[in-house]
Amino acid sequence: MKKYSLSIVFGMLLTLPHFSYAQTVNIRDVEKTKIETDKINTKTVQEDLLRQEMLSGEQEFKLSENAKADLIKNSVQLEQAIVQALIYRNIKALPELISVYRQVNDRDDSLIEWADAILSINNDLDESIKIYRKLISAFPDNSFIRYQLAETLFFNQEYEAAKSQFEKIRTTVSNPKDVEVINRYIDVINSKEQWNFSFGTTFLNDPNLADAADEGTQMTLQNGAVLTYNTPKQKGQGISAWFGADKQWALSNGKYLKLSSGMSGKYYWDNKRYNDLDTNIGLGFGYSNAKFNIEFMPRVYKRWYAGGYNYGNALKRYSTNYGASITTNYWLTQQLKYTFSYSFGYDKYDREVNANQYDGPAHYFTNALSYLPSAKQYWMLAVDLSRKKAKDHSNSYSRYGTRLVWGQEWPLGISSAISLGIAKRNYKEASFLGKQENKEYSSGVSLWHKEIHYAGFTPRITWNYTKTDSNIPFYSYDKSLIFIEASRTF
Repeated sequence: MKKYSLSIVFGMLLTLPHFSYAQTVNIRDVEKTKIETDKINTKTVQEDLLRQEMLSGEQEFKLSENAKADLIKNSVQLEQAIVQALIYRNIKALPELISVYRQVNDRDDSLIEWADAILSINNDLDESIKIYRKLISAFPDNSFIRYQLAETLFFNQEYEAAKSQFEKIRTTVSNPKDVEVINRYIDVINSKEQWNFSFGTTFLNDPNLADAADEGTQMTLQNGAVLTYNTPKQKGQGISAWFGADKQWALSNGKYLKLSSGMSGKYYWDNKRYNDLDTNIGLGFGYSNAKFNIEFMPRVYKRWYAGGYNYGNALKRYSTNYGASITTNYWLTQQLKYTFSYSFGYDKYDREVNANQYDGPAHYFTNALSYLPSAKQYWMLAVDLSRKKAKDHSNSYSRYGTRLVWGQEWPLGISSAISLGIAKRNYKEASFLGKQENKEYSSGVSLWHKEIHYAGFTPRITWNYTKTDSNIPFYSYDKSLIFIEASRTF
């Protein structure tokens, strides 16, 4: 079954007046200097929360010496306690209970093996799977063991084996809630190797397409010359739309191939000079297990752009970016995940005037920590570094920044995601306006309710705000974006 994601977004762009470009200044490509607000990868977050739900532990468990002695004398009661801990995978109670149980003469060693399988999950999934397979061979009708084996295979990225076990369990259960949980895993597994399609659209109402200064804004240079911006702000109404398609092919032992592609565009029916279209495609490979993932993805981006204020309405070939990225994730603890990402790209512009300014390589580094204290909450803290080298060194820069994201599921079905970001962008050389230094800020808030939906669509209201404070007033601006997004997966 193919998996499709449809997202319809209704947006209203509110731009607060601030200083920006002067008419006599060569206007920089807005797409290259815009501040991105954090976009939550809901698929990744859901998988992380699912993992956290499966691996969450119990409270600390400690038996007194008298309790231990009583349990050794009453082995039936001890076995009942152990079975209860095994079924619910109580990793805090099992070590203590098994330690006592080893002192029982007529013990059932299969209970100890089952406990070993559970206690190996956090340290050695391969060993845990090995023990589970031995147990299921001896006890093929034990649904608890088979279910735990299926989950462990799932988190060790052995998806086909996990799917086989889940499907076997599904034939034996009758509780609708149990079937729902099993189907949840199977749906995630199916999505790994099916084509995933996504689509979204936004109604645009942008009162300042070029992030420009107010008409009449002036700036005095060191030599006394005065620059004045005499062009009214460019407004535009229209729509933006995006489409994505990706597919992953599982290979042996956690390895996989991945194809990723996408297209996005903006169409302004009343100001076609700012129409924009870009496409990208990448084919890469990776390796993944329950704690570690690494992926390498070469990619090509192609952009068509009408050109802005000084050009005509038709889309024209604008730029091509050839690059690659490497991303790795590692679970440091049950609740803490580290992510490192490095991307390299070479920008090549089609028009000579742009090529002489912007052609050159760019590097992007990200280090992030994600913290999931429960299945209903997540935090992410990231440190970013990017460096752009351009032919015109006044367009070369280094950018350092940090971001914080907090996601929370509240009572009564309400969920939220909040992001904050701050960065500094320093340009390598001075233009005739001076050497530019920017401070950049971003924030965003999203709210939605799980029970509010229509025809399968759940609306989400989002507010994003970006601001740049520059030592050169012509490059300072801020923007506020409010939009409602409704999404559905089918």
